Amino acid sequence: MKKLILILLLYPLGSNLFAQPLNEPKDSLVGESPKENVEKLTNKQKWIIGGLVAQQAASMYLEYKWWWQGDYHPFVIRSDGGFDKNSYSLGIDKAGHFYTSYMYSNLLYELLKYGEFKEKNCVILSTVFPFVWALSIELGDGFSSYEFSPQDLLANSLGIGYAFAQRKVPYLNNFKFKFSYFPGQYYRDNNYKAWSLTSDYDGHIYWLATDVHGVLPDKAKRFWPKYLNLAFGYGINNYSNINFKKYQGYQLQREFFIGLDYNLSAIPAKKPAWKTIRNMADYYHFPAPGIKKTGTSNWEFKPLILN
Repeated sequence: MKKLILILLLYPLGSNLFAQPLNEPKDSLVGESPKENVEKLTNKQKWIIGGLVAQQAASMYLEYKWWWQGDYHPFVIRSDGGFDKNSYSLGIDKAGHFYTSYMYSNLLYELLKYGEFKEKNCVILSTVFPFVWALSIELGDGFSSYEFSPQDLLANSLGIGYAFAQRKVPYLNNFKFKFSYFPGQYYRDNNYKAWSLTSDYDGHIYWLATDVHGVLPDKAKRFWPKYLNLAFGYGINNYSNINFKKYQGYQLQREFFIGLDYNLSAIPAKKPAWKTIRNMADYYHFPAPGIKKTGTSNWEFKPLILN
């Protein structure tokens, strides 16, 4: 219900932004500012709007069913730490909040651009909607046993803020955040019992991919292929073992990765649909060679980094 109220409150804003303004000629006799007319939406734009409405409705329903149904109590705020050593996940959940909102903002922007909405509207909608979505989840959590986390909302906001900054400062597009996933050892050993993507933190890696070709001076670009990035990743180990085996000899460990990354955005794409799909896929890090460090162990080479 809380998310529905927020969506309804934002509907007038969204409907005005989706509209495509078209100025009428100025009345030379009256001298008043012309009224704005509105262009008709194309079929593609109607499908996109309909899809967004369906996505929001489905998201609201699933959030309620998965997290909040039958779990109501007065609003509670809690602090669960950030990346410090005493936090329950060494900050991997905050990286997840950052990336999820960052990715949502960028995917929405790509979709709106494909729909040929005005650039200003694409930027505003791809910033406002992800923030409202993140805020609605935190407010819902506040009335449940999950509780409202200021750090989670801050991480979401920073992800959206960086996505916004990339649209205003094109150079920042040389530094893109990505995600990769491979099921953690615990779930593989237990036939994926009670598995969920959001709880299998051992399988998550969050990457910062650098477009080396893009940042090199023009004279040096020929020394680095434009289809390869250099990426730096962060993950954790033993989260599931500790969570489900009650701390039986396991220690939560940080994991660091350095590896190659595929720059899908550099692949030529003439058709708008293929270009949109290519750009969306480039927010996932596909397996590539690299090195990995777990806890205090030495760096280890991996032909393909999975987790």
